[in-house]
Amino acid sequence: MKRNLTEISKELNRQSGFEGKASVIFITDRHAQPYPENIVSELPVGSMVIMRDYDDENRAELGRALGYICKARNLKFIVAGDYTLCLMLEADGIHLPETMMDQARDIRDERPDYFITAAAHDEKAIKKATELGIDALLVGPVFPTKSHPETFNDPDSVIGPERFKKICHKYQIPIYALGGVNSQSINEITNSGAAGIAAIRGL
Repeated sequence: MKRNLTEISKELNRQSGFEGKASVIFITDRHAQPYPENIVSELPVGSMVIMRDYDDENRAELGRALGYICKARNLKFIVAGDYTLCLMLEADGIHLPETMMDQARDIRDERPDYFITAAAHDEKAIKKATELGIDALLVGPVFPTKSHPETFNDPDSVIGPERFKKICHKYQIPIYALGGVNSQSINEITNSGAAGIAAIRGL
């Protein structure tokens, strides 16, 4: 019987030693997934939702709707890149783009209860995140992804499954595979040590 992405992600999580953390992170992008509430409503209990949609003029309204669903379904609700909006929406934490990673310490001082995630695209950023005490990292792109069309033509623009595995085993922080992860490509990172996957289109 063919397993879906979330089922394989749970296995990946069990193998990682980070069992108890979310195995699936859904990142909103209404250009790619126009109805994020439908996906959030189907995520496994314990999953995480990162509301991105930076350019959405109704971002606060979207956040209220998604936050309500997450609370009802026991999902962790995270807002990307806007600490003020996090507070307004009573989010569970914040996701920091790599360029905003330095804000982690100040946010932690103000909100020690926050779950803080960050994006990282190379080992320098990963090392920095561990020093900043960030709770989890989204590392990628692991595979070519439509979010970054250049990755289909430039092999150097993706991390690749083998390098990703080495990164996961090297750093003692929950790492999520980001970029081009789907029910086929995820099989290339089994036993990688990753805590799970983060996806937009894959879910």
